[in-house]
Amino acid sequence: NAKVDQLAPNGATNQTVGLAWGWQAQTQNVPLNAPAPDPLAINVIILLTDGLNTQNRWAGDGVNQSSAVDARMTQACSNVKAQNFRVYTVLVMSGNSSVLQNCASDSNKYFALTTAGQIVTTFNTIGTELANLHLSL
Repeated sequence: NAKVDQLAPNGATNQTVGLAWGWQAQTQNVPLNAPAPDPLAINVIILLTDGLNTQNRWAGDGVNQSSAVDARMTQACSNVKAQNFRVYTVLVMSGNSSVLQNCASDSNKYFALTTAGQIVTTFNTIGTELANLHLSL
């Protein structure tokens, strides 16, 4: 944990790519062709990032938060949630992200972490919530 706590984000971030792959991994479309969904299953995406959106192939400088990249992320989040995905967002850095807060399915599914040790607690919280949900079906 101490070594991870010493890490600092460096380089461009485009959260939308991770969200899109998480979404595609659970759909029956190319390129991944997931199996047919169980009608009782709840699709879940946990998006973990160590930085704010700074660049995609069209916008951003790779250093500063980009409103254009955030706008694409917001649209992707709306599309995912419109297909009844439960979205958890986890930001590991000092600060906050309104884009990730709004992307989460509700305010209890957004986590702003400042240390590596909090990752374990956060994923335990998410896992417990999902396990309790499974047991209540």
